Amino acid sequence: MDPLPDEVLPGGYKRDLLRRLTAFRQSGASRTEQQLCDYLASQYRDAAFRTAAEIAVAAGVSKATVIRLAPKLGFASFNDLRQRLRQIVAYDLTSVDRVGQAAATLPGDRIIAAEVDNLRLLARQLRHEDLERAARLLCGGRSVTVLGFRTSAALALHAGYNLKKLLAHVYTFTAADSSVFDHLALLQEGGVVLAVGFSRYDRRFIETVAYARSLGYPIVAISEEYGSPLSELATVDLVAPATFESFVGAYAAPITLITVLVHEVAAALGETTVSRLRLLEDVSDLHGTYY
Repeated sequence: MDPLPDEVLPGGYKRDLLRRLTAFRQSGASRTEQQLCDYLASQYRDAAFRTAAEIAVAAGVSKATVIRLAPKLGFASFNDLRQRLRQIVAYDLTSVDRVGQAAATLPGDRIIAAEVDNLRLLARQLRHEDLERAARLLCGGRSVTVLGFRTSAALALHAGYNLKKLLAHVYTFTAADSSVFDHLALLQEGGVVLAVGFSRYDRRFIETVAYARSLGYPIVAISEEYGSPLSELATVDLVAPATFESFVGAYAAPITLITVLVHEVAAALGETTVSRLRLLEDVSDLHGTYY
């Protein structure tokens, strides 16, 4: 899916899609294509949670028309178009909206199916050169500061816990207060920031990452979309789709991406990784950490 060139604030995704729909509708679209465009423009919240066949029934067109529309709008596939719709919904819906949406249309098996789709999409779109560059930055930093607030806090803790096994100076922050700004100011020389953030973006989180960027920190960003508010601050932008169809987000692809990144760091460190993990095992044995 093409990144938005100039609209990266929450409303930009919707405006971009509406422009695409309007331009296509006015450029010789068939009657059924116009009908589908009208449906997507007015019912995008519902469409984001439907299969191609379900959208076809709701819009009164064929499934083939739904599938063929996505490339005509500039998306690589129907799944990419639906991912953009979900991105728009993630910015639009409040938690109360999502409870009602989930109760009406999204039983657990559909959330699981969406996560399976997200993992497949991650496998297709992961840029290995970006992954390697991110690993080099983390390995070369004198310190690594992991940032992730609100629903992204658990992902940040997962990243920080595992990176700490491999790197000497790893610090994790899951909320913004004066201490995080003090920390960034004191450790800016040679430091790297790993920022993990997903919709809806916490304003303080974006401000904290922007502050780190202003101090000269390289930013390794993990988010759900190229062109997101976080990716605009990134030195290296890693993307993993997430499911925002309930008031509780689902993050199978992001946590997988983080795990892959940690493995990439481990591989880059070579024998240092082996030595550190062996030492940790010895400490665990000494203190009887595990049953």
